[in-house]
Amino acid sequence: MKNCDTALEDLVVLLLDCQTTGANPRSGSVIEIGWARSDALGDGEEVSGINARIFKKPSDFEIPARVQKITGINMDDIVAGSDPEDVWAEILTTAEAVVRLNRKQMCPTVIHFAKFELPFLTKLHAMFGAKKDFPFTFICTHEISRHLFPELPRRSIRAIAGYFGHSLHELRRCREHVQATAIIWREILRVLRERHGIKTFEQLMGWLHQPKVIVSTSRSYPMSAHALQRLPQNPGVYRMLRSNGDVLYVGKANSIKQRVRSYFRKGSRHPEHILEMLSQAKRLDLTVTESVLEAAILESDDIKRLMPQYNIALRKGNRDVWFYSNDFCEYGPQPTRRHKIGPIVDREAMSNFAAIIRVTEMGDISGTAPELLMSGIGVPEGFAPEYKCIKAGYEIFMKRHAGVLRRRAAAQSLNAVGRQLWIERQKGKICENTEMEDLVLRSIEIPAWTPDSVCRLIESNVIRAGHAMRRAHWFIMLTESTLGWIESSVSDGSYFLIVFEKGQILYRRVQTMGELPIPPGHRRHFIEKQRSFDTMTYDRMRVVTTEIRKVISSGRWFEIRFTPVNTLGCDDLINLLSWV
Repeated sequence: MKNCDTALEDLVVLLLDCQTTGANPRSGSVIEIGWARSDALGDGEEVSGINARIFKKPSDFEIPARVQKITGINMDDIVAGSDPEDVWAEILTTAEAVVRLNRKQMCPTVIHFAKFELPFLTKLHAMFGAKKDFPFTFICTHEISRHLFPELPRRSIRAIAGYFGHSLHELRRCREHVQATAIIWREILRVLRERHGIKTFEQLMGWLHQPKVIVSTSRSYPMSAHALQRLPQNPGVYRMLRSNGDVLYVGKANSIKQRVRSYFRKGSRHPEHILEMLSQAKRLDLTVTESVLEAAILESDDIKRLMPQYNIALRKGNRDVWFYSNDFCEYGPQPTRRHKIGPIVDREAMSNFAAIIRVTEMGDISGTAPELLMSGIGVPEGFAPEYKCIKAGYEIFMKRHAGVLRRRAAAQSLNAVGRQLWIERQKGKICENTEMEDLVLRSIEIPAWTPDSVCRLIESNVIRAGHAMRRAHWFIMLTESTLGWIESSVSDGSYFLIVFEKGQILYRRVQTMGELPIPPGHRRHFIEKQRSFDTMTYDRMRVVTTEIRKVISSGRWFEIRFTPVNTLGCDDLINLLSWV
């Protein structure tokens, strides 16, 4: 080592991260910036003194909804933010301190994916620091990772940090990203030293400026080869783990061996989030079950309990179960004498339904407030049709179903309309009006609204609410039941048995043919059964229902018992499940 060379272990660097509203300064601006001064970290150490500032913006500034969702930064944060000029002055002061400590006329600045940050930082310096030289010498950990780990499926900050056993929160925030960058930097220095003998800053700069050819290589994963050996053929649940033990993903399988190995086959195509997950997964945790149905239940429960980052469908999120009054205008988290309709998780459907009930009760559309009519169709204001079109759509709906609507109270009559429409849909006479809803959700240009399309959307909302209520009733029945079925792997005349009590598995066993045991909780009052419900129980019953469908559709025997005298076989269940 030359006397003038700086050992990387002694180098002081500036760690930096930005969150922006767009891909470049022309289409977006910085809304948050984070930085810290750090020496190379020792194992297990964390960066201290991380600074993170949200930028104050002009009063007419808007954060795109997508950016709010992935960062958690909202307009209240922006209003209370810091002046960008003051923040940039703080960063320059830190950079000057790094220059002095390294005794070099530059500030080594470590950023993951510096190509993205550079244009934003250049613009900030032009606006607020033009009187001083641009002090930063960028070191991009993403670029280094491309050369060190060409076989990894993905090299985002989340993937590389996870590869080294560090977990990031789902929200993209600068403080956490600076910490992750510090850990990536520490681990990269270790790999550079071990693989390439790079120990000084000068050697690193020389290596970075050498032309490199990344040889095309087949994809390789950090998953332990030992973990993939001797996987069982049985059904069960598998959990993908980081090296630090964090659970990344929980899945179920008819055959654990076939399902897990499918992730790592050559030519396997996976969505982006799965590739990012596979870049971090190094270990497996397995639970073998006797049946696929048990595996599905365990998967659902594990996802709620562990909240793995890469499971989306069965995570609780912001969902809760609710119980509604008869007019659907009131709801609460527990069933009561007043709130006895539920459990319901689709609050939007019930809100739309409550508005349609009120419109129906009024009878005279002409005097109905526009806000109430709008609530019934449930379309965001920016995509909604004009008032005249909405009004005409309601008039068509009221006229089309007048024979049913005038027979009884509004809620009951609308339920009857929903049942009739559901039957027609099952027979193929009508199709679900999801076109408008899907286009609205994708935020693209939608076709012109017509009164008839408004009417069809109202009908869809009535169907949706009725379906939610029927499912609730079915799930309540399932919480106190006994299930018996034959697995495809069984050929000795025995069958699988699960008994539910309060929505949880009371016991399970394999037995020879005979009557299903009576569920011990069958005498519980309806409202007692409702009290068994939380989001985990709701999804558990939903998963059980899906598995019942699969067993029946495969032609296997299935039977369910609710009371001493109420047992349903396959034919009964086919008819019942068509409603839920």
